[in-house]
Amino acid sequence: MPDALPYRVTVLLFEGVEELDAVGPWETLRLWQELTERDVVVRTASIDGRPVRCGLGLIVTPDGAIDDEPRPDLLVHPGGAGTDPLQTDQTHLSRLRSLADGGTLLASVCNGALVLAAAGLLTGLPATSHWSALDDLASRYPGIDVRTGQRWVDAGHIVTSAGVSAGIDMALHLVDRLEGTEMARSVAHVLEYPWPPDTPNTTPVRNSAA
Repeated sequence: MPDALPYRVTVLLFEGVEELDAVGPWETLRLWQELTERDVVVRTASIDGRPVRCGLGLIVTPDGAIDDEPRPDLLVHPGGAGTDPLQTDQTHLSRLRSLADGGTLLASVCNGALVLAAAGLLTGLPATSHWSALDDLASRYPGIDVRTGQRWVDAGHIVTSAGVSAGIDMALHLVDRLEGTEMARSVAHVLEYPWPPDTPNTTPVRNSAA
């Protein structure tokens, strides 16, 4: 039976976002939307709904603004140089805390984890990031159990991934978690992407609606 309500996924875009951090998970999850019989809606959103220039110069027009209703069930927060101002943007950090409190599953790619950490959302949890950001994450936020050598880390209500292409691995894990291994394999097959990854990961939480 189809779900009564759609499962809503938002991939955040912002000035200076790393292109593959955002587009890799977006395409993976968008293919899930195409292949599944579930009612899944994947969209992109910038802070204000306006187009953004990504880190390498690609200009992307989002589907809307991050605060548009309804609240997403899953928010993917990419990384990139544009995360620097977001780490001190109290409106944005409050937004992330509010989403987490409301039950949104948060997922970060690359140094997007630093934004979640700045919001206080990774304290006491295992997490990872791009290899170049791991020392910074550990030194600035000693309360985080920083993991190395892992493509993604599932801490339940928050999932973090390593850098750039690792966001695809994380998105496939999310499909696995939300619908099952066969669907994740189907998406990976369309992507022609090797999955599951051959690097160690935390024990996945499977078939959860959260």
